[in-house]
Amino acid sequence: MAEQSNNENVVKTQAQTEAASGTIINAAQMQSIDISDRFTRTITETGWCIKLETSARVTINFITSMRKHEVTLMQDDTIERDGDDLILTRNQPTDAYRSQRNVSASPLARNTDRTQASELSEDSTA
Repeated sequence: MAEQSNNENVVKTQAQTEAASGTIINAAQMQSIDISDRFTRTITETGWCIKLETSARVTINFITSMRKHEVTLMQDDTIERDGDDLILTRNQPTDAYRSQRNVSASPLARNTDRTQASELSEDSTA
């Protein structure tokens, strides 16, 4: 956006975030963030920026109603606090993250895997 002022062109710039996909959360409602693996945090003028060094499970805990938001992020994805916004920026389209879900951490998934493994071993011994 350009404005004319005393015969000079003044260009106003806005901060721009480019991402393949992402989430924006009201940071005032956030209580804590749990990150399951390595990351780097940098202080900015309006908050901070966390860059993931490897794929990690991120859990954002909210103040109200004991709610939480869980998401898997990949290497080089960022979590940025910019004033009142918490921005989770993904460098890949949403479909790429579906394959990153860690179902083995679920007790139900482990029980299913054990059941299938025991069925296979019973079939091979019979």
